[in-house]
Amino acid sequence: MSGICGVFHRDGRPVDPAVIRRMAEAAAHRGHDGMQVWTSGQVGMGHLAYNLVPESIGECQPLVSRDGGLVLTADARVDNRDELIHALSAKGLLKDDAPSDAELILAAYQHWGTECAAHIIGDFAFALWDVQEHCLFAARDPMAMRAIYYRQESDRFLFATEVKQILAAPKVPRRIFEPYVAAYLAGHFDELTWTFYEGVNQLPPGHALRVDADGVRTWRYWDIDLEHEIRYQDEEEYVEHFLELFKEAVRCRLRSTRPVGIFLSGGMDSGSLASMAGWWKGSQPENRFPEIHAYSFAFESFPECDERHISNGIVQHYRFPQHDISVDAAWPLKDYPAYGPDSDEPYIGTYQALVEESLADARSRGIGLMLSGDRGDLTMGMANYDYVGLAVAGEWATLRDELRLVSQWRGEPFRREVRRQLAKTYHAWIRGRTRAGWIRQVHRRLRSFPSPIPTWVHPEFVKRSGLIESMRRNEHPVDLRTFARQQRYQAVFVSMHMRGVVWSERTQARYGIGFADPWSDRRIVSFAVAVPQRVLNRTGEDKRLARQAMRGIMPEEVRQAVTKIIPYPLYEWAITKKEKDTVLDLTTNMEASRRGFVREEVLRDHFEAICRGETEHPFFWWALTLEMWLRQYWGS
Repeated sequence: MSGICGVFHRDGRPVDPAVIRRMAEAAAHRGHDGMQVWTSGQVGMGHLAYNLVPESIGECQPLVSRDGGLVLTADARVDNRDELIHALSAKGLLKDDAPSDAELILAAYQHWGTECAAHIIGDFAFALWDVQEHCLFAARDPMAMRAIYYRQESDRFLFATEVKQILAAPKVPRRIFEPYVAAYLAGHFDELTWTFYEGVNQLPPGHALRVDADGVRTWRYWDIDLEHEIRYQDEEEYVEHFLELFKEAVRCRLRSTRPVGIFLSGGMDSGSLASMAGWWKGSQPENRFPEIHAYSFAFESFPECDERHISNGIVQHYRFPQHDISVDAAWPLKDYPAYGPDSDEPYIGTYQALVEESLADARSRGIGLMLSGDRGDLTMGMANYDYVGLAVAGEWATLRDELRLVSQWRGEPFRREVRRQLAKTYHAWIRGRTRAGWIRQVHRRLRSFPSPIPTWVHPEFVKRSGLIESMRRNEHPVDLRTFARQQRYQAVFVSMHMRGVVWSERTQARYGIGFADPWSDRRIVSFAVAVPQRVLNRTGEDKRLARQAMRGIMPEEVRQAVTKIIPYPLYEWAITKKEKDTVLDLTTNMEASRRGFVREEVLRDHFEAICRGETEHPFFWWALTLEMWLRQYWGS
């Protein structure tokens, strides 16, 4: 949760240190351990320090190389430290045996140049000034766990961890970028370079950029290789391989100088994380790992949503200090406009108040890092059932059992479900062998779908924002021969989640707390895409592989019981009863309507339908949060 920022005057003008200081102070909450500014001629950098890992204690950033030729500012946790230390020490690029993560990144650049980011595993965002090359280089981790925003002008380049830092620089206009507003209202998050501010871009995950006299160039430096496959004879080998990766992913994220908290529900994702963290701590009697606290939500008024009867088994087994956060005191939209959007963007989680109450409690206890299992569903779960893969592998009995479960769930005859799941997919594969055949299928399907754009988005706004063109631009063909694996790939890199983890990191940073998620480890997601999807997940055996891997680590009664419970009753009660007046206020005399973004009467009619018990449109929350953001930061 450190912060970085900087300015590069491409016309040669010297950078005023006060400008860098002003940009840094706009995100002062990130500077728990101090703020440093470095300038030299036309370049300036700032660093807001949060020294969470042991090796960062005493470190001073921006970090200048011994010869003065490189300057680095980084927000990073490097996970493959041993591998990098071995490779870089052999080249004489490290001066001690326990370098900081920033020193590793600097040495990696010295060795690999602009290809260095592909060799670094972890959560990171960094920028580096190369005096000899007279260029600025920056990179962001592939899983979007850290952010970099930038603004390119004819004579100036600015970068920062948060958008507000760029807006703090002199002569940066503050204008809403309407195409992203339209995309947000339509639940379309695929344009990962966009922000809500005109002229401010986000560097996409897994991308790097170089700025020099010739301009700005960005490129993707790492992606999962869809051609790479992992195949074992025995299913237990998949379990062992995953368990090795998961152990290492959790261990890396327990490198903390401060106590660690875990958001613990009754699901497999956070339960596996908490159990593995407890296992690591118990395996090191010399207290190598920090104290671990469990945070769970207490649903006294909605007992059907409470998961503590499951999660408490882990807490008791590993003797974690437990903190229950009462939902009765932190429902959605509680104390509006408290717990509202950040100035960077309108997005907030549905249960924002509950999350922030938890973070406030964690801060009061000195907790420096909160772990979550946010990406677990995308990596190991979801309804991604590889029926064709089971047929190709000759696992006919398993296939029959799975299809029988699906037919029971759908209430369809077994034979019909077989035709639906297998015959249709097979013929689609045959027709999809040619690009033209695939395009015909897509067009046929698209014509039968209802419009994905909510009716309350103003048609004129849709037209002037270019929303439809943007959505078409991000349609990608699918090779049905590897359909299940591609579905997994699209899940772990889904654009909404890539933006959501930025919100999580920024929210926790406001409370002086770091953010990490072992399920977002690039080694785990690479494994999840490479293995046969029938190994990960099966009908009736959600997250099959993860569940098998937790034998002997998660208490057995918990391992058998873990399940996902969606607390929708709380949300429904909050917006239709407890905070109904708040929602009516947000949908009356709307700033979004005044600007021509939405049709207020259509949105309000939809809310009244929700109150009558009719189905809620999945993008209704986006309209509410946009209105909150506009009123708070753009109101006339």
